[in-house]
Amino acid sequence: MSVSPDSWLITFSVPDGFATPRPGQFVNVAVSRDLTLRRPFSVAGIPEPGSFDILVKRVGRGTAELVQAAVGDSVPVIGPLGNQFGLPEGDGPALLVAGGIGVAGLRLLAQELRRSFRRIHALVGARRSEELLHHLLPPPTGDGEILLEIATDDGSSGYHGSVCELFEKVSDDAPAPAKVYLCGPRAMLDAAVRIVSDRGVPCEVLLEEMMACGTGACRGCVVQTRNGYRTVCEDGPVFDASELLMGEPASA
Repeated sequence: MSVSPDSWLITFSVPDGFATPRPGQFVNVAVSRDLTLRRPFSVAGIPEPGSFDILVKRVGRGTAELVQAAVGDSVPVIGPLGNQFGLPEGDGPALLVAGGIGVAGLRLLAQELRRSFRRIHALVGARRSEELLHHLLPPPTGDGEILLEIATDDGSSGYHGSVCELFEKVSDDAPAPAKVYLCGPRAMLDAAVRIVSDRGVPCEVLLEEMMACGTGACRGCVVQTRNGYRTVCEDGPVFDASELLMGEPASA
């Protein structure tokens, strides 16, 4: 299903024995018979038992072939892989901040938070209005249990500016959330983690990196943390913000 000019929500049916993915986990997909390396995708929803969604942005040959697959085609998948988000503690809302295709990493979390009757405040950003993917998250409710705000770099919808600028404004104006969850481009995560660190709010970050094996064997998705080098696929993709060296020199 097309959800923006260059993004598709694709549903996979899986055989018995495939574990139910948890929020934050991902799958490694063989996008083409002609391409050796698989592509990692966050699990972006569970429409019904025995299935899961991924959100695919067409950026190259592999993703172009994947979005052109026909209903009923067989696609090799490894997963679910990686760790998962922790649910918030306390009475405040869960604050979700997504940039661009980062909505994929937070969509299943938002669905679980909603089933748990947790308050959700979601901030979604994109470069321009036609690239926004906020409509994939639970819709706002009149009782304030779900709040949704959008930002566009060009001002074509919502707040005129980056989602991190909106995040900083919300952080200054609204009561502190119980927990913040982040997913998006690296530059956005750098800025958002600095905002969180300044305010001492619990925060988890879902990192998106290119991977080969997806199981920690190839060491191709290593990131430096305060606890040494970690693999995004095996030790993550979810990390506590305080563990990450976001926007800091490598020697920090």
